[in-house]
Amino acid sequence: MADGVYPISMIYLGCVQAMCQINLKEQEEAIQTVTRAWERARADKFMEPFIEYHGLLQGTMEVCIRKKEPEMYKKLVDGVLAFSRGWMKIHNPKTQKAVTDLLTLLEYSIAMLACRDWTNQEIAEHMGMSVNTVKHYVSGILEKLQIDKRDKIKEFVNQ
Repeated sequence: MADGVYPISMIYLGCVQAMCQINLKEQEEAIQTVTRAWERARADKFMEPFIEYHGLLQGTMEVCIRKKEPEMYKKLVDGVLAFSRGWMKIHNPKTQKAVTDLLTLLEYSIAMLACRDWTNQEIAEHMGMSVNTVKHYVSGILEKLQIDKRDKIKEFVNQ
């Protein structure tokens, strides 16, 4: 479709492709796609696509860089927090609590997957965690959101 490779557009397209792969539960392919996009972006520290699409990448950034590049992950977290505070707060109309203020980025990623009916096993495999770790995070998410059932996470995350 193009005569050449345009790094910025290819990074954004990589993020969108990974989102589609995640929706199809093609976790390994999504990780490979994000990794390629990240490799294009990291030399220039071009983090904007990953900041803007963090929630929609549903944990893939955590898989790709959280443990491998903790300094860059910290910068990503700072960027996502600043971005979400600016205009992307998600509010539950009943409690008026901002989910993005209540949950860490990792918890939010897990919540996004949980509200899409991913099992703890699927989340664990995708995030490179144990099932017990995912259960621990889900319990913490329920507690922070003051809800009693996993099914109710959707009410907070998808508003």
